[in-house]
Amino acid sequence: MSSERRSIRTDSILLTAGLLLIAYFLGEVLLLVFAAVVLAVGLDGLSSTIARRTPLSRGWALLVISISIFSFIIAVASLSAGRLVMQLQDVSEAVIEFAEQGHDWLTGLGVMQEEDDENGGLASAVRDMSGQALTWGMTALGAITSFVILVVLTGFIAVNPALYRGGALRLVPPAKRGIAEDTLSALAHALRWWFLGQLVSMALLGVSVGLGLFVLGIELWLGLAVLTALLTFIPFIGPLIAAVPVIAVGFAAGMQTGLIVLAGYLVIQNLEGSVVNPLIQQRAVNLAPALLIAVQVLLSLVFGVMGLILAAPLTIVGMVAVQKLWVEHTLGERIT
Repeated sequence: MSSERRSIRTDSILLTAGLLLIAYFLGEVLLLVFAAVVLAVGLDGLSSTIARRTPLSRGWALLVISISIFSFIIAVASLSAGRLVMQLQDVSEAVIEFAEQGHDWLTGLGVMQEEDDENGGLASAVRDMSGQALTWGMTALGAITSFVILVVLTGFIAVNPALYRGGALRLVPPAKRGIAEDTLSALAHALRWWFLGQLVSMALLGVSVGLGLFVLGIELWLGLAVLTALLTFIPFIGPLIAAVPVIAVGFAAGMQTGLIVLAGYLVIQNLEGSVVNPLIQQRAVNLAPALLIAVQVLLSLVFGVMGLILAAPLTIVGMVAVQKLWVEHTLGERIT
């Protein structure tokens, strides 16, 4: 009996290792499919909410949402795409200039030694990073291809999610389908509210930063607002990354302007963290910051930017699955 149990454990370990190895080699494809599922769940939640509160059916609500999103993207691209690209380039140059000023100031204080750009230095490092970022941005053929695939997958899943959900349930033994269905419902609920919360956070930070910079007379307000909104989709780390160019451009415009931008960004960030995040956690799942940051670092090291972007929803899936499959259905403890 003991040898049989050992063989079962060995088979389980080998199976788990094999699945992890496959997931590693197919990581980019699996992450792309997962991103489509997350977006489809979010669109399904929005369309279902609109269908419940308006005379529209779910299908018409989904069509209206899709058309609205594409119309907004096309309108923004046609009206301000060229200006936005120029502003993002100016943001990069402003960050480089701010780094050079900071390097000169620290050198004058004797904190840092004066170095030639060819031999290194803070400004040189920032310039190299900026140049690489612009190069990656210009060579975006792979990203465009992935985006098209993502849109197509999201559309098919969002149109008929019951088809794919039913197919997944049929893979589970009949005796366990009730547990699987309960787990899938909990996952969809958590992802739906997380997606909605991120949209609210993106809109809050993007609009607030854009309006604040516009009022202060900073010409790069549009590019910084769009950049802040996009980076806010990544919890914790995203807003911190977005703060760097915003604050750098503020201080490049003057010490007083920089201090105002810094204070304003801290107020907006605290407002988002104290109002929006608790509402998300009440409806979705309480993400432990240390756990999420650890997962973000790990997935970014393994899968790059895609892993960093999807670390939060993947963490939610893992936490909800453990709560439902292990804590509730195995241990019999009800989570409130």
